[in-house]
Amino acid sequence: MNKLVLNEIFVAEADVGKTSIYKLGVDSRQLGKFKSSGLIISTGTGSSGWLLSARRITQYDVRTILNHLGQYENMELV
Repeated sequence: MNKLVLNEIFVAEADVGKTSIYKLGVDSRQLGKFKSSGLIISTGTGSSGWLLSARRITQYDVRTILNHLGQYENMELV
């Protein structure tokens, strides 16, 4: 199946609540088997939208979530 994409495409299970398991290769070279919520394939015109969305979560937000989950007060965030 051939599709033209201008910005980006998100490849995942039909039920997005399920984990996707996939093998990834580039130019006939296998990169490995992966498990995640899905895969974003983006062009230069679309990548900034996903990046802006991902960057809306600040280190403060992550630390707050981790603190609610347990004993992560002194964990260094990168």
